[in-house]
Amino acid sequence: MVKSRYLFLNLLLLIPALLWAQNLRLVPYDGTAGSFLNAQMVTDTTANGAALRSGAIQRTYVLQRGGIYLANATFANPGWTLRVKANDTTGVVSKPIIYLYPTGTGANPGNPPGNWLQIQGDIVLKNLIVSGYFEPIDSNLNNLQGGLMDIAATTSGWNITIDSCILSTTNGNHIRTDGAAKAIKVTNSIFCDLGFLGRSNLGAGKAFDIRDVSVDTLWVVNNTFVNWQDRIIRHYPLTGPTGPLKFLRFDHNTLANGMSYHGLLSLGGMGLRGIITNNLFIDPFSLGNDTDAVRQVEYAPSGEKDPYGGNRMNWILDVPNDTTKWSISNNYYAISDSGQAFYNQFASAGVTGEGAPLTWHLNSKIADSTHAFNKVTLTLTKIPRLMTVLNRWYRDPNGGNKSKNTPTSKWNLSDDYDRHKVAYYRDTLNCTYSTSSAAYTGATGGFPAGDLNWFPTRKTAWLSDPASGVQTANAPIPEQYTLNQNYPNPFNPSTLITYSVPKESNVKLEIFDLLGRKIATLVSERKVAGNYSVEFNASALGSGVYIYRLTTPGVVLAKKMILIK
Repeated sequence: MVKSRYLFLNLLLLIPALLWAQNLRLVPYDGTAGSFLNAQMVTDTTANGAALRSGAIQRTYVLQRGGIYLANATFANPGWTLRVKANDTTGVVSKPIIYLYPTGTGANPGNPPGNWLQIQGDIVLKNLIVSGYFEPIDSNLNNLQGGLMDIAATTSGWNITIDSCILSTTNGNHIRTDGAAKAIKVTNSIFCDLGFLGRSNLGAGKAFDIRDVSVDTLWVVNNTFVNWQDRIIRHYPLTGPTGPLKFLRFDHNTLANGMSYHGLLSLGGMGLRGIITNNLFIDPFSLGNDTDAVRQVEYAPSGEKDPYGGNRMNWILDVPNDTTKWSISNNYYAISDSGQAFYNQFASAGVTGEGAPLTWHLNSKIADSTHAFNKVTLTLTKIPRLMTVLNRWYRDPNGGNKSKNTPTSKWNLSDDYDRHKVAYYRDTLNCTYSTSSAAYTGATGGFPAGDLNWFPTRKTAWLSDPASGVQTANAPIPEQYTLNQNYPNPFNPSTLITYSVPKESNVKLEIFDLLGRKIATLVSERKVAGNYSVEFNASALGSGVYIYRLTTPGVVLAKKMILIK
């Protein structure tokens, strides 16, 4: 017993060191080369690379709220998990801002890096603001580059987890995957100002550019998208019932002010499940449905034709198959007066209004296609002006002249859409709407359609309401039993434990101390196949190391966690 007590005391002495090893606070930019965000992270990874790759250090980089951080080079995380978040606070303090800053090197030293992150391992981002250029100097917009983050083409199988962030201003795409992704999960975030004709063409300006690779899960819930030129999701039209986009959940998102040059959600080849529910769309297809051959090229995956033999335009399209199970319901949309005026102006030139949200194929795969998208009269409290100036310039024979690769000599900033700096999206953007609208009670369970972060009281109720469908029961069936590392770890006093069950099984999840004494039983029941999470509250326990164990028929998994009070 004495020996065990000494062991326990030694572990307690080690806990502060373990905590320091996990969290590293990075300082805002102070004018020195060493204070660039990427330079600080490179210094740490150079010293601790082997430990990071082995998992001995589960590093989290903590940025100071209200701080300004500059990144003048792309940062990579080969084989280890990159976690970056704002420091925790009880007050209302703005999120740290990361600006992509001119590199100062190469043939174009005024250009910022092409991406902030080259993803070569899992990444977790929380409570950050990231802008693709250094906004305090307006002219830096003219050097804007292609993206904010990209899975490197030479790697694959990584997870991207983003929560409560603002991602702003790229000429190409905010998130791109040149290598296959395991899961992309984005929640409670704002995507804004996607695309810039000063540096690219109208086929650019995307939120998720999946290219021609597979993604096991794309989970997009409670986000707001504002000002996009091309698409929210762009996926190359690979076919096959097993993927490459195996599972999509696009739920409770608000989308406002989109040109949607090549579509809105271009999903390519779909796999097991597609869920598009409870979203709110405001002028999401503002360039309209027309017969422009250059636009129509990338509507080909559906195989459907318009009356003139061209590819039929739709907001949402995929490669038709009879395997994917679809849930598309309780979506609402509105067309503003200025959006309708644009359609009316060019009606004689082939613009036939907002077009159809769904292909005929998708309509045939859902139970109630009539009410999958419900048109309402609705305005959001404070959003940028609709991009009708840019839309008209595109159709003007002396402007874009209906060309994807627009002549930049004929375009200037006065033709741009209503672009804003991140402070606007942080402090001014307001996507609330009237509680008398049918959309306010039109989502599953009687909740508001769209991003529930604009209605925080209703979101709190939604999170605890099983009718809302928040749980992951519809996610792809796991291939094996897994027990994941609890998060956060170390913790005080609560932490979340997640695990997976590949088939219906008796499952037991228990907590033990280092002497093998059982502290608690969190789960003891039969579970169907799926992914699960359970919260462990250790308010009644003392600081120390504990073991949590998952027991199933033939499989026993265990991990350690650290409680610090």
